[in-house]
Amino acid sequence: MKLQKSTWILILAAILFGGIVYVYEIEGRPQREAAKAEANQLFFFEEKDVQSVTLKTKDQTLLFERNNQPPSGNSTPPKWLMTVLEMAKSAPTATPVASPIPPIPPTPTATPNQTPVASPTPPTPTPQATPIAPPPQANLTRVAANEAYVVFLLDQLVKGKGDRITADPRVDYGLTQPQATIDVKLNNGKTHQLILGKPNFNQTSVYAIADSSTQANQSPEVLVVSNNFENAVNRPLSEWKQPEQPQNPQKK
Repeated sequence: MKLQKSTWILILAAILFGGIVYVYEIEGRPQREAAKAEANQLFFFEEKDVQSVTLKTKDQTLLFERNNQPPSGNSTPPKWLMTVLEMAKSAPTATPVASPIPPIPPTPTATPNQTPVASPTPPTPTPQATPIAPPPQANLTRVAANEAYVVFLLDQLVKGKGDRITADPRVDYGLTQPQATIDVKLNNGKTHQLILGKPNFNQTSVYAIADSSTQANQSPEVLVVSNNFENAVNRPLSEWKQPEQPQNPQKK
């Protein structure tokens, strides 16, 4: 049976359309996924490119610097050094001071044809604030930092991705008073910044802004990043310091 010309046209069109769909869905999918991943990437640098990281939270401001000093002797130098730039100061509480109560003068006895005179009322003591000694200044001495926690923070910055959302002015994202601000300085002098705000409604992500200084002529883009950043920045000072190595007793 001989096919009509219109039938051949439909068959060729179907084959051509199927080839286009195959190329788009099968061959082009890796390129599209790579482009999407690159578009959601927070920063484009590697850990080895980082010279220093400044982490500012509500409790403390810490500076982590890569240690470029060569090893001395048999000891292995720390990879990262930490400097405490600032610690949060607790607000002094005013404590009233009890003032001694003056003695009450005796009541004069009224004599005939003499009007009794009222006794003067002693003044009410005014509470005074007790001076509190100022907190000690921050320790500006560089100490060995806990390499595992510093690397974990850098890993979040290097591999972290963020989904851009449409900012709603009615929503408080916690970015005006952030829970943490991370400033990164690279070896080539370039700097990057990540501001972490509040968690989202189900506590699975955190609102953030990346490199807001580069968005001076427009409203900063609000991102949704992994809540691993909260685990990476919210640590007490004792955990950021390198733990002391136990000393082995000398064998006799």
